[in-house]
Formats: sequence, C-alpha cells, structure tokens
Amino acid sequence: MKALLLHANKFATKIIEESTRPNGIKPENKKSPLEEMEECLVCFFTVENGDNETKLENFYNEIIKTAKEIGTKNLMISPFVHLSNNIASPEVSKSIYELLMSKFKNTDYKVSASHFGYHKSLQLDIKGHPSSFRYREF
Repeated sequence: MKALLLHANKFATKIIEESTRPNGIKPENKKSPLEEMEECLVCFFTVENGDNETKLENFYNEIIKTAKEIGTKNLMISPFVHLSNNIASPEVSKSIYELLMSKFKNTDYKVSASHFGYHKSLQLDIKGHPSSFRYREF
C-alpha cells in the first residue's frame, strides 16, 4: 500500500465518467457528483497486490497521527491507483477502501471521499509548511 498525505487548504473532485480500467472495476454508487473540503488532510492511496488488514491498520494509524500533528479533523480519503504499477484487483481495492471508510465511523473526524471507480477532475490547494507533504509505503 502506498499513500500520499497532503495538508490542504482546499480539495475538490468532480466525477467525469465511470472508469473502465482496470478491467473488472465496479464504481461505487455516487454520493454526489462533487465532493469538496477545506482545511483538510487529503489521503491519496493505492492498494497493491499482497496488501492486507495489517497494512490498512498501519495506514489508518498514519492518517490519525498526521491529522493530530497538523491539527485537523477534516479528512478527504481518495483512492488513487496512480501511485503504483503493482495494483491489487478492483475487488480487493474496493474492499480495503470500504474497510478504511468504516474505521472512521463513530470517530470525531469529518470524513469525505472522492468516488471509487470514476475518472475525476481534481482541484488541490496544498499548504506549504514542512509537514504538508508525506509519502508513505506500508
């Protein structure tokens, strides 16, 4: 699992169309065509072959740690296949994405997500402090 954590002034994403790649992907049901959040931690991640719940737990803990360090409760979770060329199957990726989202239920974090399985446009305004960009591998 690979992740890019970005402390953002603003993140916005808009659905363009359903993705047909990788083969067999089934997009999630649309929540709304546009998702946006201000003063947030943007969490781009890719699920790779061999990833499991232990790696997911490590990623979840890194999100919580980073959010505390930068002082935000706003989280934007964004599946982002472009971080790896060793991607897991669409079924495994979607399952891990859904499991990650469920881990934030009953927490005091405000969590939103860009849509799984869609081509999207992105607007991203990242802060410039020393901890505003973090790349991690789990």
